[in-house]
Amino acid sequence: MGPPRIWAGFFLVAIVGAYWPLSRLGEPMLREAWFRVVTRSLVTDASGLRPPAGKRWLGASRPELPQSLYGIYELERNLGQPMAVVSFYQAWGEGPEHAFPGEVLRSLRKGGYLPFLTWEPWLSAFKRWEGQVPPGSLRLIGQGAVDEYVRRWARAAVKEGGPLFLRPAHEPTNPLYGWASAYDNSAADYHQFWAHLRRIFREEGARNVVFVWTPFGLAEKDWFPGRAEVDWIGFDLFNYGGLSEQGTWLDFYTLAKLFRDAYHDLGPPLLIAEVATSSAGGNKGDWIRDMFHELAGNDFPDLRALVLFDQPRGQTATGLPIDWSLAEADGLFATLARSPRLFATFTSAKE
Repeated sequence: MGPPRIWAGFFLVAIVGAYWPLSRLGEPMLREAWFRVVTRSLVTDASGLRPPAGKRWLGASRPELPQSLYGIYELERNLGQPMAVVSFYQAWGEGPEHAFPGEVLRSLRKGGYLPFLTWEPWLSAFKRWEGQVPPGSLRLIGQGAVDEYVRRWARAAVKEGGPLFLRPAHEPTNPLYGWASAYDNSAADYHQFWAHLRRIFREEGARNVVFVWTPFGLAEKDWFPGRAEVDWIGFDLFNYGGLSEQGTWLDFYTLAKLFRDAYHDLGPPLLIAEVATSSAGGNKGDWIRDMFHELAGNDFPDLRALVLFDQPRGQTATGLPIDWSLAEADGLFATLARSPRLFATFTSAKE
């Protein structure tokens, strides 16, 4: 082999030898550059997403969600009303069930639904806490204890690109939840947690994610993260009837007015994130019919969406079982199927 061939051989070996380390370094850099420049530019800006003027979105949560939509299809047939919103729940953690539900969201969007995800920051599914509910969990999150999980989830939301209503750490004073005040979490901790979450989503460019804040009671303005940090306010309205501590039957109008009057001056648009009634002490069908009639009137024009909590298994604060489903509402569906359409589909939602 002559000198030219020897040098050519050396040159080829050098290129091959340099390729692998350069490719290992270069490919991640290229992927990151693509994400920053291209992927983020394709994200839907959902900050101004609203139902058409004079209309509302109707939605529901069901026990088989998000694995199946059969219950949503059945509700649409029974109610004679289109669903715009599909609501489901996800806990935080390190298992596959805690990862960003991209396949679920793509399925919902193909069906013309707006995904509404209640994102529950339990730390018990992280190896570091292994089934425990640590006190001050909001402080831990706000100080960056699970940033890798949050940032990975936010980046996946950006890659998905479509609008998503996200409800993190709802009902922050509800003693059933590990992020509540009962577990050594204060309003200041909640503000830090929420601002930290929003900062990560902003840094990743998740303009498609709409943040919904939900109080538990009527005197929780101290827990409000601030107008710049909250896109919508959602209310959870439940009539426990005879199963409540006072045994009081509360109609929809009373519940809606109490919550609307307590929080409407904070600024963000309002929706009802969960609504249901028991049948203890009254008629479930009448209660729900009255709710739709109230919405058909002009008393609550600022409540822009209604999500039915169609769940058969629930319990009171004292542990009594309670059925929140629509199944017991005798004669309800036939009545509503004949009522005027009050709701807009999601595909026609953007003004």
